[in-house]
Amino acid sequence: MDLARSALYPPAAVARHPQIGNGEIRRIPRLTVSSYGYQLLGMATRRLATRPSQRKAAIPGYLAASIGAIVVVAMPLVARLVDGSADEFNGRTFAIAAASGWLICAALFSVILTRWLQFLLSVEEGPVMALAYDALPLLLISAWVVLVLALVGGHWLLATAAAALCVYHLALVIPRMVSAHRPHWTKHAPTLDLVVANVYIDNETPQDAARQLVDANVDLVILVESTKSFLQVFDQVGGAATYPNRVTDPDDDSDYAVTIVTKLPLGPRTSMKRIGPLCLAIADVEVDGINTLVIALNPMATVDPSGHVTWKEQIDVLKEFVPTLEGPFIIAGDLNTTQYRPEFQELLALGLSDAIDSLGKGLNPSFKLGAKGVLSTIGAVARLDHALVNEHMHALAITNLEPCGSDHLPFSLNVAVRASVGHSSKSDRQSQ
Repeated sequence: MDLARSALYPPAAVARHPQIGNGEIRRIPRLTVSSYGYQLLGMATRRLATRPSQRKAAIPGYLAASIGAIVVVAMPLVARLVDGSADEFNGRTFAIAAASGWLICAALFSVILTRWLQFLLSVEEGPVMALAYDALPLLLISAWVVLVLALVGGHWLLATAAAALCVYHLALVIPRMVSAHRPHWTKHAPTLDLVVANVYIDNETPQDAARQLVDANVDLVILVESTKSFLQVFDQVGGAATYPNRVTDPDDDSDYAVTIVTKLPLGPRTSMKRIGPLCLAIADVEVDGINTLVIALNPMATVDPSGHVTWKEQIDVLKEFVPTLEGPFIIAGDLNTTQYRPEFQELLALGLSDAIDSLGKGLNPSFKLGAKGVLSTIGAVARLDHALVNEHMHALAITNLEPCGSDHLPFSLNVAVRASVGHSSKSDRQSQ
């Protein structure tokens, strides 16, 4: 029996190995550590999950809130002393528009200042501030409104403050609209086609979602919020035939389960891995003879109870895990964050690049406020679904797919792959 296609998969992540004959199956145990180095990593990350991070001095969240409160009070008072533009404090009138403008600027400055402090210190910012980071480009739109109204009303210091926020807004978003230089090695490099799809645990049209993924006919698909019922539907519409090899944890019935399905043979590094609070699906595939890792994950959402604390622990574990990886690899899934959280930038600082940003598409959102109803009609508002690559991979093209009953837009990504130093691709070896 082909275990890779069996319904309700056995208690192991199962894959067909390219060197094993037809009818033979290689079992890849769940939650295994594939090397001594990973064993050491597991011990370290378990300790990490049970104690606060020691890499930075921590400051409590209320201090960041106090900074915001000080800014709220100080800015209009300074304006009153400098040019009298904060006429809401003149005792004779109460200028609602000017007062509102200062409150908006103060709130935005406090978010930006707290975010800046978090790059230097370990700020326990809490879920509200984390969501403010995620929405920062949208929140900063209000600074443009304040700027126009301040100029019209002659509130020059308020206009200056708003203009500074507008400049910051441009500096935040313009780089994400510019594609990165395409390395020369990508011209003749082999490519990997994959789809990242949060299929939504409460999807009411799973057949449509599954059929779209089967019709995509790519090399590999990352399924986020993958349930047993969705995988059954997926197989029924042709998923088992199109993507016979897969990496999954059949015992994971949480809202954050991830599965990798692929038409490519799976290599020996394939596994389901749990490191502390983080669960990873890891597929070891060959791209023109180049061993490449595809790592899928779905950290907890900040809006869940204790979700932000768990999310931070999971990202801390991921930051410890990334330096242990060798060769080309891509980390993809629903990371439940935008690029504006400091933790995301710390991931990039490990030598990773945002594949979508490198194509100048970083501002294209992927998450909708609802899968159906009024909130769904607003459309996608933020990008929570990401693909991070190391220096051995480079994104060539991205296409957003239809949500098909999900509150996320799947995307198809084409990435070039090159061998690490000392290795060559199959096509290179054949041409020599």
